[in-house]
Amino acid sequence: MNYLKEDTIAALSTAMGKSAIAILRLSGKDSFKIINKIFKAKSKSEQQVKYGYILDGVEKKDEVMCTFFKNPHTYTGENLVEIAVHGNPVIIDEVLQLLYKNGARPAEPGEFTYRSFLNGKIDLIKAEAVCDLIMSKTKMAVKAALNNISGEFSVKIKNINDVIINLLVFIEANLDYPEEDITFLSRREKISKVDLCIENVQNLLNSYKISRSLYHGVKVAIIGKANTGKSSLLNAILNKNKAIVTNIEGTTTDIIEETIDYRGISLTIIDTAGLRSHSKNLIEMLGQKRTKETVMNANILIWLFDNSLNLEEDDIKIADFLIKSAVNIPVIGVLNKCDIASNLCLIDNPDLRFIFSNVVKISAKTRTGISNLLDVIYKIIGINTSYENNDKLMINTRHFMLLLNAFKALVKTKKALMEDADEIACFEITAAQAALNEILGFNVKHDILDTIFSTFCIGK
Repeated sequence: MNYLKEDTIAALSTAMGKSAIAILRLSGKDSFKIINKIFKAKSKSEQQVKYGYILDGVEKKDEVMCTFFKNPHTYTGENLVEIAVHGNPVIIDEVLQLLYKNGARPAEPGEFTYRSFLNGKIDLIKAEAVCDLIMSKTKMAVKAALNNISGEFSVKIKNINDVIINLLVFIEANLDYPEEDITFLSRREKISKVDLCIENVQNLLNSYKISRSLYHGVKVAIIGKANTGKSSLLNAILNKNKAIVTNIEGTTTDIIEETIDYRGISLTIIDTAGLRSHSKNLIEMLGQKRTKETVMNANILIWLFDNSLNLEEDDIKIADFLIKSAVNIPVIGVLNKCDIASNLCLIDNPDLRFIFSNVVKISAKTRTGISNLLDVIYKIIGINTSYENNDKLMINTRHFMLLLNAFKALVKTKKALMEDADEIACFEITAAQAALNEILGFNVKHDILDTIFSTFCIGK
């Protein structure tokens, strides 16, 4: 990567393709010099936004609007120009080539945001949130990413750090000047401060599972023996006829999936081929193989039963498959056809009962109980009312691992303080502080930064 170079970069910042307007971005110390070589303004020179033409010599390439941003009050902290051209790919390429010919170079993925980070305009949490915001699939994910960009996650980390710094000062003073007439914190007060930090870090760790659901979405696979109504359930959840439904066993021979936004969470609902002991043909066997692969990659399972029938051998075989495969995800037992039958054998059967985290009764035909089923899925994901309304944060794997390191160090700090081992406490709490600082972007290795920003789209 060329991230550490101080030259001037240029790239398309809007989506590639035909559009009314496209925005090209130019950033670096020579931005104004480069744009003035190819831009002839038709408006007053003192204006920030100028109308005019992009020229290649005397040949007009496009009629544009150029917006000039002078450092340090820009997104990147450098001189920056945004060029609004007509969104024809031919025009976009011609203008970019002119910028490159006159001294700019193509920007690397995420390089504009990287420069913003390096120039102190944003911390690393906010930089990562820019990518999260672009990639968000639902309103709740967008809100969480915006909260990070607004600094809410950064403030929480900094507040914990402030408590740590205050505590570290007292611990070090106690070690360096044990005989001096200085007012020190009591042992109990020190432990109380550590407990506060542990609690706050734990709350952030608890948000990680929900953050993953917001960013990646949740895969919900519908499994069960043949002809229990899995395709009907998919259609009922989607409220449209996505899958073919017949009375013939084995109609579904391949994976069918559709994604919905449910209360801000992206749910991918997957209809699978029915599992049974004796497959009749090669196609059905391949379908069942894909079903088993889907189960292993799902986040939540819906095991669908025909509520009008007793348990059969195929039901026990599915239970054996789940147990032997060590599937460690929530399994919701769903009793279909509750509008015409009330067979509760699933709930009463001791061989199956322990598998399920929840049991729900529905009618896929009438859509009775579908909202209840979706609510159960929502609760399994772990979102509470407080998070849904106020506390949305986007905590990624990097944050989680560093928070976990900080948490472990703080627990060791508390243990050391309880044992009057202040030197060990000082070492451990310093480690906790280092982990939290790394979340914000202090002392992060360049290869890690390259990895983070390489996930961005070019032009951001």
